Amino acid sequence: MQRIERNLLNAVQRDFPLERRPFAALAKRHGITEKKCIETLRRLNDQGILRGIRPVIAWNRVGFTGILIGIEALPDRVDEVAAAINAIPGVTHNYLREGRFNLWCTLTYDGEEKKQRSLSFIRSLAGVLDLREFAAEKTYKIGLVLDV
Repeated sequence: MQRIERNLLNAVQRDFPLERRPFAALAKRHGITEKKCIETLRRLNDQGILRGIRPVIAWNRVGFTGILIGIEALPDRVDEVAAAINAIPGVTHNYLREGRFNLWCTLTYDGEEKKQRSLSFIRSLAGVLDLREFAAEKTYKIGLVLDV
């Protein structure tokens, strides 16, 4: 990996400029053109090295709540159940685990009705045997930054 690629990857993780032309600002900091900056980041994205550049929002500060949901799904239906869950607005993570509750997801919602509608939908899916919800008592945010 070239030094400029490493520098840009570090910069977008740590100090992405919040201004009208952020890529021009990044480029200036690193002694390259805005076009070269955008092309480099796009290439890294196309290669699957950079998954995206996006904000991390404190949802609870704008009226949203989140829960963790443990789902017991039939092993032969788990992919189908996971795909249906992924289509629910507000689902931010969905992952397979060993154990009775073998599928776990997080749901962010802005009202009890939306939460109940999503939970009812999940319960109705063929292959779902049980569901448990775990309300967030405290938010832990891991600020993972990889020094590239």
